[in-house]
Amino acid sequence: MKVQLRILGGARAGVTGVFSADEVTLGRHPECAFVFDTEGDLAVSARHAVVARQGAHWVVRDLGSRNGTLVNGHTIRGDTRLDDTDQVRLGADGPAVEVRLVPDATPDQAPARPAAAAAPPRATGPARPPSRRGPSTTQRIKVEVGRQTRRLRVLIGLLVLTIAGGGGYLVWDRRAREADRVRERAATQARIDSILQASEAALARLRGEVEGLGDALRRSRAEIARLQGELGAAEASGRSGDAERLREQIASLTQALSTQQVAAAVDFRAIHEANHRAVALVWAEFAPGDVATGTGFAVRDDGVLVTSRHVVLGPNGNRRPQRLAVQFTNSAQRWPATLLGAAAGDTDVAAIRIERIRGSVPVIPVPEPPPAVRPGDPVATIGFPFGTDLPMHAGTEDNVVRATLTAGIVSKVLPHEIQVDGYGAQGASGSPVFDQAGRLIGVLYAGEPGTNGRIVYLVPVNSVTALLRALGLSSPG
Repeated sequence: MKVQLRILGGARAGVTGVFSADEVTLGRHPECAFVFDTEGDLAVSARHAVVARQGAHWVVRDLGSRNGTLVNGHTIRGDTRLDDTDQVRLGADGPAVEVRLVPDATPDQAPARPAAAAAPPRATGPARPPSRRGPSTTQRIKVEVGRQTRRLRVLIGLLVLTIAGGGGYLVWDRRAREADRVRERAATQARIDSILQASEAALARLRGEVEGLGDALRRSRAEIARLQGELGAAEASGRSGDAERLREQIASLTQALSTQQVAAAVDFRAIHEANHRAVALVWAEFAPGDVATGTGFAVRDDGVLVTSRHVVLGPNGNRRPQRLAVQFTNSAQRWPATLLGAAAGDTDVAAIRIERIRGSVPVIPVPEPPPAVRPGDPVATIGFPFGTDLPMHAGTEDNVVRATLTAGIVSKVLPHEIQVDGYGAQGASGSPVFDQAGRLIGVLYAGEPGTNGRIVYLVPVNSVTALLRALGLSSPG
């Protein structure tokens, strides 16, 4: 696959290039393959980052830039793999570049380069006077000595001016750099102050509804305050390397705090109130004592639920449950259920139906067409992340189950998978995930190992629609 890069913002927004070369350098230097504006894109370093081919994949690597490189809002520390539609940002406040992986048959497209300054006209000296005949040998020697001496004096004068000019330029450059740093620190501090002030309002809006997100906001604020103290000490003692590293960490945390504030602005209470009654706890008993639990949600009022395939068919999709049961949130009633079918291939989604249902059940609509999902969008998940040890039989007991609401931010969107960075309890397979308007966007099916469920993956909602159609069902019904 070739890589296509398109600038999304800044002075050169819209510039696009398609590359077959193994390495594509990004920066403001004219020798870079993908050049940014030297005056309008000041957050971009001269040689900021490189997009390189590694086997069958493409990666991005920061080249020691001043402001760092981010992929989908996360600062990178080494070679970071790129997927289709990923966004690479050159500096926390710099321009973003959209990455698209295109077929090898796509022609290379050299990106338009910034207009170069016209070279000044070459100076021409006065016309050489015509030679005159007649001077003596002595006179000719004196003239030549004078000419050579003049040339030496001019060279010495130019050398002195060059040395003086170079020293003056160094002094000017040092002062200009220091002024730039002062302005940059002031702008960064103003941005941080604004974000911290907004986070106070975000915490007030939450009112404890999504405690995990509130904790994340508080941790980010405390960490920024700690790093600012260390930065002040590093600058005061002249430790420029430590100061640069701390500035990068503050920029990354400030970006994270901004996305957390976006999530905090969502009306989670309304999303929970509109959908939680259709969410149920699902049990699958494969053998006596061998019980798996997960989450499901009703998509038809006659008792058809959607859940993760591995909940009802095992991790490899080759087990058959002896019994299935469901229990809706805020209810003590458990209902036996049967398996209707599961998606083929790697799509981790299945459908079950409640047996002997009396009346109708609340449903979560499956939207068509599916809502647009982009990195940075806030989302909400309703499910049972901690499972339960309730027994496998139908009937009424006093043990009522209640679903948990968690918040998150979309960090990556692929054709068959959505990645979410979550705040709060780890996810439960089969849980419905909603956008900020309360529309279903996917079904949670897995978490990234080692993150304690903080990074989770969704099956997009169009896969749910495809499964229901394959089973001859519509949603909701």
